[in-house]
Amino acid sequence: MTLAEGLAFRRKLASRSKGRLKLQISAGALLAIVSAGHVVSGLLDGDVASKGLSIFGLVAGLYVAAHYSVLLVAKRALWA
Repeated sequence: MTLAEGLAFRRKLASRSKGRLKLQISAGALLAIVSAGHVVSGLLDGDVASKGLSIFGLVAGLYVAAHYSVLLVAKRALWA
């Protein structure tokens, strides 16, 4: 990462509030939980093939929660 990219990342990260990052983490976790419930329901019913969208939602929710968790940790590290 170049110096300019690093400074741009710091500016972008500084503009995001901790509250907004926490809200986005919660939204991703909620999406993952709801989708996981649908996937488990499909497993119990033996109808996993029709749960493709739920599996996608599970993966997307986990990605969103992990991504914003890393940004929150990075923001805390900048100000430590």
